[in-house]
Amino acid sequence: MSSSSTQNYNYSSDSRTNGSDGRYASRNHPNITPHLLTNIPPSDNDAQLFLEVLRNFTVQEAFLQKEIPFLEATLTRRRAELLQAQEVIRQHKLALSPVRRLPTELLVEIFLHVLGSEDSEDVLELSRGLWPLSQVCGSWRSAILDHTPFWTTVYLPWRRQYPQYAVHILSLFLERSRSKPIIVDFTCRGRGTSDFTRAILGVLMSQSNRWETCRLTIPVELLADLADSRVVRRADTIRHLDLSLDLPFGSPVAGLYDIFAEAGALRSIKLSGFPNISPTTLRLPWSQLTRYQATQDFPELHLTILRLTSSLEECSLESSRPWHRVPPPTDVLHLPKLRRLNLEGTAVLLLQFLTTPNLRSLGVDNPEEGRIQSFLARSNCRLQGLEIESTPMGSDVLDALRRTPDLVKLVLNLALPRNSTVFKELLTALKYVPDKPEECKLLHLKELHLSVYHSGDGLCANELAAMIMSRWRFSGHPTAQKDLARLKCFTLETNSYWLPVFDTLKELNHEGLDTFIKLR
Repeated sequence: MSSSSTQNYNYSSDSRTNGSDGRYASRNHPNITPHLLTNIPPSDNDAQLFLEVLRNFTVQEAFLQKEIPFLEATLTRRRAELLQAQEVIRQHKLALSPVRRLPTELLVEIFLHVLGSEDSEDVLELSRGLWPLSQVCGSWRSAILDHTPFWTTVYLPWRRQYPQYAVHILSLFLERSRSKPIIVDFTCRGRGTSDFTRAILGVLMSQSNRWETCRLTIPVELLADLADSRVVRRADTIRHLDLSLDLPFGSPVAGLYDIFAEAGALRSIKLSGFPNISPTTLRLPWSQLTRYQATQDFPELHLTILRLTSSLEECSLESSRPWHRVPPPTDVLHLPKLRRLNLEGTAVLLLQFLTTPNLRSLGVDNPEEGRIQSFLARSNCRLQGLEIESTPMGSDVLDALRRTPDLVKLVLNLALPRNSTVFKELLTALKYVPDKPEECKLLHLKELHLSVYHSGDGLCANELAAMIMSRWRFSGHPTAQKDLARLKCFTLETNSYWLPVFDTLKELNHEGLDTFIKLR
């Protein structure tokens, strides 16, 4: 028994078992776990071995209890030294950075690229935008402060509460723009009006003689403040006004608001949120406008303003409700300079009351059958761009295309009725057949954008691809080279799974046709 026990618990004579300080205490000690599972006492030899191991590890325990606090203190000290070394390295790398040697002109270009690639920053947000950039170093600060165009966009989004330093920061921002024309973008919701808000607007109005573009979303109370300001009324540099009235639903606008009435440079106006835009509610220099965009409930309300804007070149109108009072059929407006017209919602009803001989681009939503044709016939214009939303699609779309042979760009947003053939007829009309060039419509077309919602096989994908190919791959046909303009851009957005024919269309990108297909 004793011999067997000694054999079980003996260990290598090469193991270190000496060292009074515990530094060399054995790491290879007998495995006594099997012995602990029994009640048999160790033999004399085993007991001697166990005592030797016990003495060695007791010494090692005492040594480690003293050594570990020392090592922990050393590790803490070394970590602190590492952080200090890393900070010194960082500082010296910054000091030696090539960026510090960049000329001011190049720094300005970099800042323009960085700031221009992001949305405008709130001028009161000190942790973003120009403020932190100007604190990096002296050269950056000088570059930013000396380039006044950085400080010419004053963006103030809506806040529930303004910081106490707001007036000071805004004044400093405006001061750094010096005498340059500025872009003002200020938003205040109706419930956010306060004396502090008026103070912010007051600082902006004090610089209205430098406003070039002004975007305001304000309640009626602040609109009254604008109207009461003689400085705002005579702002002589403003060219574009985007005014949105934050008005509770159903609330009227009482009184006449005289704003920018004497602004001689004002040419572009966008208005929204007004229940009724008329000369009796807003006094603006209507006759000098070249661009006008507005939203009103009833379409006939737009006619009142259009009578005052004979110089318009671009116009976009939107309405959400049908006629409140239908104008007499003879009440037709002549807009001789209008080149771009967009009618959304029920504003499309205005087509029957407009004549635009120089129109080049038209966009309409769900026009009544025959309205586009009669409008084009009456105006006798040569459209180059046409955008139609037709849901559901009817034959009037194809009829309108027959009236616009000079189109260069066509945008169609269509919903195809089940079992309808109108879309297939459209594709047939647009397909170029060399032997029958007279049957192809829109020979000058270079851009085609389609958004098609369909059910079943209404998309006619194969016919669509054949039409596109016919307007792209025709280099071998001398008649086509003479009569047909090559398609340059084609986009398709539709509710479909990916079809093999789409791969064929996508391959045209490699041939030079800008093709984009999006499935929804």
